[in-house]
Amino acid sequence: MEYGIEAILLILAVVCPLSCVLLFLKALIRNLGDPSTITEMPKREKE
Repeated sequence: MEYGIEAILLILAVVCPLSCVLLFLKALIRNLGDPSTITEMPKREKE
């Protein structure tokens, strides 16, 4: 029975961070692909 609990905890310890990373990367890629979220660089005025 101990091995079953240990296996479940190990799976959770691997799956939870991976799912968080995948969600973060998915949001990052969505933002990179959306041109409306890009802010223009401030233009320097020539003195």
